[in-house]
Amino acid sequence: MADLSGGAGSGRMGRQLNLRQHYVFLLDPVHAPSGQTIAWELLTRFMPGKAITDDVLTRDEHSLFSCLLATEKWQLFLLQLEQVTQLYKTGFNGIISLNIDSDIINDILKSDAVQQRLNQLPCLRLEISAFFTERYQARDRLQLQNLVAITPALLWLDDFGAGSSTLSMLNSGIFEYVKTDKTFFWKYGEGYAFDSLLSHLNDMSRGVIVQGVDNPQQQDRLMHKPVVGLQGEQWNKHPLTDFARVFRKEVTEKSHKKFNVGSINHTHFL
Repeated sequence: MADLSGGAGSGRMGRQLNLRQHYVFLLDPVHAPSGQTIAWELLTRFMPGKAITDDVLTRDEHSLFSCLLATEKWQLFLLQLEQVTQLYKTGFNGIISLNIDSDIINDILKSDAVQQRLNQLPCLRLEISAFFTERYQARDRLQLQNLVAITPALLWLDDFGAGSSTLSMLNSGIFEYVKTDKTFFWKYGEGYAFDSLLSHLNDMSRGVIVQGVDNPQQQDRLMHKPVVGLQGEQWNKHPLTDFARVFRKEVTEKSHKKFNVGSINHTHFL
């Protein structure tokens, strides 16, 4: 593997985490309302012990990021990128999104090696939380435009409806899809405010993915809404190592039985 370490961890001191030992990577599926798996989000969880517990599976991604220094987030992103690259090398061709923030974007802009790697992964998406800035300003928009200019990886906006979310974040047209904040869905999902938000987001992007779908009733509520994807505790997360092992086995055995890795709805996602 090429040296991708240029960036926040290059040339200055910082805590060096044993990321391989202390973190577990999970694939969180995104389903179409019809039930088809259409994409995966790569999640990272801190694992204090050797076993993957229910607590590890349900922790929040943002709480992890908030505990890390910029150098540590960059290390983590490089390891995530390595893991995803290895999965794609097995022949997997599903959409996978990686979470990034302002610090990681700055380091991507500085790293030619990472930019080259992103160029080699056409199914990869970069997911940016609406929490990435306290107030969305011109400099934030410029940072995202600079990112779009140097990599073909399409951008998704995460957690819309919380934090500093404003429709002005979508005016530039740089986001392919928008994920709504789960608490916004839980609070307003049955009312006019949610329907109005979906209408605006669909007008300003290629579609909406609703997060926080945790039970069959919530899934049924969205069946006839203008959304392309659903995500939440209604569906199981899969440890990346297990997922990759099963996929490699299926490829090696050339099984005639179709392995459901999430065939992509090309109409929506490519």
